[in-house]
Amino acid sequence: MLRVAAFIPLTAILALGAGLRLWNLAANGYSREYYAAAVRGMLQSWHNTFFNSFDPGGFVTLDKPPVAIWFQALFAKLFGFSAVNTLLPQVVLGLTAALLLYLIIRRTFGLRAALLAAAILAVNPGNVAVDRSNNLESCLIVVLLLAVYLGIRAAETGRLRWLIAAMLLIGIGFNVKMAAAWIVAPTIALAFFAFNRQHSLTRHAVYQSVAGVLMLVVSLSWVVAFDLTPADKRPYAGSTKNNSMIELVLKHNGTDRFTTPAATQAASAKEPQPELYDMSPAGPLRLFRALQAGQFAWLLPFAIAGILLGLRASGTSRAQRITAAVFAGWLLSYWIVFSAASGPFHTYYLAALAPPLAALAGIGASEAWRRYQDGERLLVPLLLILTALWQAWLFYGQTGASAPAWLLSIAIVTTLVVAAAAYLFWTGAIRARPALGLFPPLALLALPLVASLSVVLIRPNVVAPVATLAEFREGKAPEDIASADPRRRDVARAKLIAFLSEQHKQEKYLVAVENALVAGPIIIATAKPVMTIGGYLGVDPILTPEKLASLAARGEIRFVMIGGLSLTKRNQPGEVAIREWVAKHATRVDPLLWSTAPHLAGKTFRVRIGGVLTEMTYPELYDLRPRTAH
Repeated sequence: MLRVAAFIPLTAILALGAGLRLWNLAANGYSREYYAAAVRGMLQSWHNTFFNSFDPGGFVTLDKPPVAIWFQALFAKLFGFSAVNTLLPQVVLGLTAALLLYLIIRRTFGLRAALLAAAILAVNPGNVAVDRSNNLESCLIVVLLLAVYLGIRAAETGRLRWLIAAMLLIGIGFNVKMAAAWIVAPTIALAFFAFNRQHSLTRHAVYQSVAGVLMLVVSLSWVVAFDLTPADKRPYAGSTKNNSMIELVLKHNGTDRFTTPAATQAASAKEPQPELYDMSPAGPLRLFRALQAGQFAWLLPFAIAGILLGLRASGTSRAQRITAAVFAGWLLSYWIVFSAASGPFHTYYLAALAPPLAALAGIGASEAWRRYQDGERLLVPLLLILTALWQAWLFYGQTGASAPAWLLSIAIVTTLVVAAAAYLFWTGAIRARPALGLFPPLALLALPLVASLSVVLIRPNVVAPVATLAEFREGKAPEDIASADPRRRDVARAKLIAFLSEQHKQEKYLVAVENALVAGPIIIATAKPVMTIGGYLGVDPILTPEKLASLAARGEIRFVMIGGLSLTKRNQPGEVAIREWVAKHATRVDPLLWSTAPHLAGKTFRVRIGGVLTEMTYPELYDLRPRTAH
């Protein structure tokens, strides 16, 4: 049970975290409509649920494993499918993460460190951003925290059952976001080995082998079950070339993440804040850049101190060293992997670094305070000054020289408060008034809190949300970015859906479109099967002209939409073949019947993707019924 001394501040921290995640949440709509559409289809069929189908017709899967989406679907089943209800599960998971971090740190480092760690995570900009979306990081972080807790217990006790439990949790994490969960496994294994030297090497080998094999079994259980199911009994494995979930693991969500795509190679290095992908060059300096570090590392100097003090300081217990070592390993391993990822990379991935950094920063602040009470005056003011300088770098790196006056005032006041606190610590004045020691940590959370508000007050890119002070750089307000484009798209989509619904008879699919970006909103609005010809990005070789002709002949599909928005370059060979066949064998539907901008149908436009202007075409609708039937 929580004592009163912990209950009140912990409740305040969670309330603040809840406010940041819930305030103005409806403005984010369905966030990533790709995932929301999958939830919509899962509510209609256990088949769709098990196979993680993107569409209600079970045509193609998502490009991720199912556990996080299952959690969203369960929430929608219990409370109803709506835009807000697709985001609330992540809010719950984000607050759960802060509570779990508190409980883990409280066990070994006490109340002060635990409250600081929870507070840092609750207001951390990157986590607020992802917890207000339906991306998968919120679920992954909770699973990793549970696995890390079990891993700490395994290292403390030397017992196989704790190690197995930790690795089984990582296996579940694999089914949230594939190999991203495995990154922490070596840390848990090494901690178990390093802190249990009483076991023989043979016993260690047996224990690690058993736990590792069980982790692999749980990790690959769904993947293997999917691939062993005959292809005609399940959806196509999205984002693969050979309809294999193993391929998805190894390539799209594996090696492709460490190979540079053409869009990244061609992009300008000066491109600020990419719309979708993180275009920062891979390498050891990537996560020290202001935009990237600002997602998770506002208190980096305290986290470094937490590693050093937690591992090496005199007076730390074995349990404390284990906790510090495991969180340090989590931070370091993910830092290395994310620094090396030169393929498709999103800035919001960095939210996975926030729990270990928050834990270590809380440990560092608490242990530095303990040393100060023991008479060591240098460490605390040094950490305060270093953190203030680091935050000044992040502030300037994100806002440049054009920060609005109110934001600059917050930065200046924060710096002055921290400088004054550093002086008082140096002179020893705070030793007589311990309550004053609370103000420096609170002051150092001011700028991260404001950065978090950038995704609360201003609607971010809901597909790939990034929290940054740059949103305030030019005095942006919500009305400045709430352009008419989304409303125009909604009106245009409503007319298209009305036409398709009126014409729809016995066909299995309402319409076929080229990619999930076009299909998602139609599925959400209608809950009807929409065929995604090329899968998520429109480049999967799911259909050939012959297969499409066969589907049309059997009456499963009537309308095909060619063109529209895409997240990749167009005119892939498979796409061209389908388009040419449709143009030759189908009848173009008069745009006046289904479009609010009929004069644009088939015309080209350009969209910036990964820093490169890419040419696309406005959609055209075709009818696959035999021409004589018109």
